[in-house]
Amino acid sequence: MNAGSILSSYASLIHFATIYFVLKSVCTSPQCVLTAASIMNDMNLQVDPCDDFSAYACGGFWEREEIPADQDSIGYFRIVRDQNNQVIRSIASGENDKASSGSESAQRNMQKLKDLYISCMDEEGIVNVGRRPVVEQVQKVLDIFPVSDSVLIPEDAMRPLSGSSSKTDKTALSMVLAHLNKLGLHSFGSFGVSTDSKNPKRRVLELTEGGLGLPSKEYYLDDRILGIYETTVGKMFNLIMGDEAIMTTTPEAKVPNATLPTKWSMIAKDIVDFEKKLAAASTDVNDLRDSEKTYNPRTLEQISSMTPSIDWSLALRNTLPAGADILNPTIIVTSPPFQEKLESLLQMTYPETLQYHFVWAVIRQLAGHLARPYFQPLRELDAALTGVSADVVPDRWKHCVLVINQQLGDMAGYYFVQESFRGNSRDQVYDMIETLRETYLKAFPKLEWLDDPTTTGAVKKMNAIVQLIGFSTDSPNVTSSDSLEEYFSEYKVHPEDYFGNQMRENQWSTKKSFRELDKSVNMLKMHMVPQTVNAYYSPTQNQIVFPAGILQPPFFHTENPEYINYGGIGVVAGHEITHGFDNRGHLFDFEGRMHNWWTNATSKAFNTKTRCFVEQYGNFSIKGSDGMTYHVNGQLTLGENIADNGGLKQAFEAWKARSNDDKNGKKFKNHQLPGLNNFTPEQLFFISYARPWCSKQRPESVIRQMRTDPHTLAKYRINGAVQNSVAFARAFKCVVGAPMNPEKKCDLW
Repeated sequence: MNAGSILSSYASLIHFATIYFVLKSVCTSPQCVLTAASIMNDMNLQVDPCDDFSAYACGGFWEREEIPADQDSIGYFRIVRDQNNQVIRSIASGENDKASSGSESAQRNMQKLKDLYISCMDEEGIVNVGRRPVVEQVQKVLDIFPVSDSVLIPEDAMRPLSGSSSKTDKTALSMVLAHLNKLGLHSFGSFGVSTDSKNPKRRVLELTEGGLGLPSKEYYLDDRILGIYETTVGKMFNLIMGDEAIMTTTPEAKVPNATLPTKWSMIAKDIVDFEKKLAAASTDVNDLRDSEKTYNPRTLEQISSMTPSIDWSLALRNTLPAGADILNPTIIVTSPPFQEKLESLLQMTYPETLQYHFVWAVIRQLAGHLARPYFQPLRELDAALTGVSADVVPDRWKHCVLVINQQLGDMAGYYFVQESFRGNSRDQVYDMIETLRETYLKAFPKLEWLDDPTTTGAVKKMNAIVQLIGFSTDSPNVTSSDSLEEYFSEYKVHPEDYFGNQMRENQWSTKKSFRELDKSVNMLKMHMVPQTVNAYYSPTQNQIVFPAGILQPPFFHTENPEYINYGGIGVVAGHEITHGFDNRGHLFDFEGRMHNWWTNATSKAFNTKTRCFVEQYGNFSIKGSDGMTYHVNGQLTLGENIADNGGLKQAFEAWKARSNDDKNGKKFKNHQLPGLNNFTPEQLFFISYARPWCSKQRPESVIRQMRTDPHTLAKYRINGAVQNSVAFARAFKCVVGAPMNPEKKCDLW
């Protein structure tokens, strides 16, 4: 964020602080001053908080911040993430001298980090490699799935793409699916490993759907996007499979604007037509988030009867690594209807179309590891989907830090924790979560719609929630360089082979995942690396997780008053706890097993109350750049909206209980911040809740989020939750009927 504008307020706030210090307990530490200045700079006091709280709390942010040219949005999640990435950059690039010291294993780990970073930053070497690595991967697909009528065979003459009457070879189809699966590439059928929802201590195979090159099936009904997509496919085939490679000596070289050969245009049309049918067969996004609808145990024989064009037994045997073979496995099929529709589609699709589809899967998922000219058309497609100009060249280090975080994130996290996660942050957050747990336990018996048997189950589940804060302590233990070295030992990194590093990591991580099949679920492992600015709840593990990366301002700081911290990370913690009792989480019991522990009457009451949220958020809308009105999908976002509302309510109650128990301020930090004497602690709690969601977003990115993301747009995350908050209306004295204090309120937890 703009640090200059914050620091410019420093002197005036110190002045305010000295005036009020004699009369009240005012914190004048540098952190308190920065917190106060940041709050004031984000606000627009000309707005009535009862009319539009998001504009009141974030209006200054909206006025001040500009979306970076290489990004689709700007907000505190991204700002803090960028700050964390700068730390990772200093570590991986060798700028941080302290990070290079330590034990021998720590130094070897550091060298691996540096080697991966060096290989990624070596743009000259990547340019010199050209398109060859992807061409080689394409050739492997052509070898596994040969088609005599394919125009990808150079010596073949041009022919119509729909003229073949040959039948798809079942063995070849099964083998190519297995090949892509082992490479970590997605197609219309991929095996993976997940936790068994009915037996959460064990892992189970899962068969998922996919194969779409656009973010969601809705885009296949958008003629403008489809036209851009088809052009992109043709251009990419020309770049990777054309007669001559791009002759370039620099990463910034422009792609020649030559006429696209007819055969690539025809292949592109064939691929997009196939994907349109695949999209029509794909499962609705709301159903994919339904834990009961996506839990469908099947044997290989049953799966084969749904999609007999594929030898699933052969595909699985050739997907699993040596030592991970299992006999007669039960496989969770996320969508049996999709598999049945897929069979109909395969029966009516020519083999050459399937071959082009598989080749395209390789090109679109691997071309990004080449020099920029070879994936420029993909950036043009991304521009249409996100609004970020395709001509903007992001700083290379940003991409390379992303690679580090994705591939050696825990290893980098070892150094990040040492650099950025000090003091008693962990203990303080643990303490806050315990108070939230207590608040929920007191609230359950007071809910009239929750009967006694279900209350007993809710209390049992709340007491069993496991919390992980900061970093993993097993598989790997992020604080142990020896554990990290062993965990990543099979991932070989070479400083002069960037593309090879990407392929080795894909195969290593896929193999490692399948090898987990015969192991029990590890309750100490985080599925986010320490530097991540996020948090999550796992229903099958009944676990809430908060990486070190999010435990920073504006979410949290050890010196902030409690009403600030509870409004920030406290609401986030409450949000994750509430996920255990949302429309998905409530299906799982205290051990993480999916089974019904609710009475019929309470389930009926729950569903009635959740409809209120679906309707409330479904009425929120935005006007797209195309002039069309887009409504929030109230069903898709239901779980996140329930969590936002429950988290806000219970975090406020938890803080208020502590504050009331310490009116003299001797036990807990609720000191006044300099210059904010006109605000009550209650008001600042709600302002602190809103600030992490202060953000700006490009119109194209907004539409993409509304179609694909279970999270409501930031503006409505702020306003939607406070509209339902009685405490908010009381804190800001909003009259009944004001936009932020409607007479009808949604309430669940």
